[in-house]
Amino acid sequence: MKSRVAFLLLLAMTSACARRSDGRKTPTVVLISVDTLRADHLPAYGYGGVRTPALDALARDSILFENAYCQAPLTLPSHATLLTGLLPSQHGVRDNVGFRLAPTHATLATVLKARAYATGAAVSSFALRRNRGLDAGFDLYDDQFGASPDERPGLETAKRLENFADANSGKPLFLFLHLYEPHTPYAPPEPFRTDYASHPYDGEIAAADAAVGGFLAYLKKRGLYDRAIVVFVSDHGEGLGDHGEDEHGVFLYRETIRVPLFVKLPGSRGAGERVRAPVGLIDVFPTIAETAGVPASPGLPGVSLARVAGAAAPGTRRIYSESLYPRLQLGWSDLAALTDDRFSYIEAPRPELYDVVADPAEKSNLAGSLPPALRSMRAELMTLRNSAASPEKSSAEELEKLGSLGYIRVDPGSAGKRNLPNPKDRIAELRQFKRLFDLFYAHRDDETITLAREMLSTNPQILSVSRMLATSLERKGRPAEAAAVLESALSRGDRTGSAEDVVPTAEELATLLSHLPDAARAEASLTKLMRAGIAGEPVRRELARLLHRRGRTAEALALLANAGASSDPATLDVYGAVLADSGRLDDARRALT
Repeated sequence: MKSRVAFLLLLAMTSACARRSDGRKTPTVVLISVDTLRADHLPAYGYGGVRTPALDALARDSILFENAYCQAPLTLPSHATLLTGLLPSQHGVRDNVGFRLAPTHATLATVLKARAYATGAAVSSFALRRNRGLDAGFDLYDDQFGASPDERPGLETAKRLENFADANSGKPLFLFLHLYEPHTPYAPPEPFRTDYASHPYDGEIAAADAAVGGFLAYLKKRGLYDRAIVVFVSDHGEGLGDHGEDEHGVFLYRETIRVPLFVKLPGSRGAGERVRAPVGLIDVFPTIAETAGVPASPGLPGVSLARVAGAAAPGTRRIYSESLYPRLQLGWSDLAALTDDRFSYIEAPRPELYDVVADPAEKSNLAGSLPPALRSMRAELMTLRNSAASPEKSSAEELEKLGSLGYIRVDPGSAGKRNLPNPKDRIAELRQFKRLFDLFYAHRDDETITLAREMLSTNPQILSVSRMLATSLERKGRPAEAAAVLESALSRGDRTGSAEDVVPTAEELATLLSHLPDAARAEASLTKLMRAGIAGEPVRRELARLLHRRGRTAEALALLANAGASSDPATLDVYGAVLADSGRLDDARRALT
């Protein structure tokens, strides 16, 4: 370990370089985020199951942080923290669905752009689409995925960022590269698919290494690498079944919150150092800002990683993590955690405490004996934990795209309830839900129908499963069965789901019913739905459509008495047709134009 004096000298040199006004010494800033990458699946952290020559070389040029933790095991909240330096409760992005970063928050891009940097980002997943607010301050925020609507290979993403750098030659650059490998589905390209056939997650890591290697080679070719600060990190890890969770988002064990973190300073100063002190994604913003000569922002919870590395004896520090996803989307309790250099405490319906030095796999829960560490960490966590979150309504298209990426929504209607179940008691169910979602979004409808019926036989109240079953039945040309499924689901007093799910379900049912050959049955069902007051306008519209088709124009018109004020094109189409058949042609023209 270099002396503290040497590191303080390093900081002084770096800051002086960043404050030069002629631009010649301003460091290039590069932030590389590889999604879903566990620290303990890299050779730099002692893993032998994958070859990562590019990351190994970068680690040799960098300060490596052995115990870096994310603040949320989800893509959007973690990247909001990376770019703002704020905790999720501070920047307000608590989940992948229903949240966006407010423009009032300063980001790395906004502060560097204010210092004449050309700011470019290229991302590889729909989860980081520009309308989530992370594009603030970027001259380029490339989220166009080409042939795939949801994600793209890292090599393509890196090329987009290289093109931006070429177009801004001679300017100070901030380059943010996001790669989606090794997120599910694990389907690495060749030769990694063959080389890692038995371990496709590692094959995806190898593919990400190749993409990072190509991008770093570009920086070296352009003469940018040596004087750059390069921060390499992941947004979160992956469960891989270690505690029953295959992927991420629910638990706060080390496999999902511990991430790789390398900091290559200009001139590779401090290269080869390994820092054991716990750090977090909150520390990336102040690290880059300090190196670029940006004045410190008041109120940031993080610290410069260069200062952590340079400290002779880093003080005790606890890193906060949270997951609201279980409560917001699954109907389970949310979780929060604190991790220091010895213990990890997880606040759950049954608290958990682990000695991560003696028990890094977190298998022996020490909470039962109420040790002093538990009491201290619980008290501190009470001052940090804030589960208040108000997601906005998401479009059906957004939900479908996120669902196709494996982001499962089972029971979003339970977010405001108390005494929700412990995720640890329900995690086995998640594997079955994941299988159902995979089948459904792959349009494997026969298998979806079979599995959904099996799941509903034991949990008939779960609205999202009924919706997938009904959609698969409709796609198979069985609309009457689909309608029956939705009728049964909506009639249950114990159904789980939010208004965001109930209303479109009722609308889907209304559309199905209005096209059934059994008009009498459809009319009775639509009338029952209308009286229940669910999805008022769509149900009235479809009932009016059905009555009109049966020649009962006056009744249809009565149902559409307020349709002239509607903004729904489908409602106006039905209203116009009914008016025309009632002889009110001028009114019909106004409704249809």
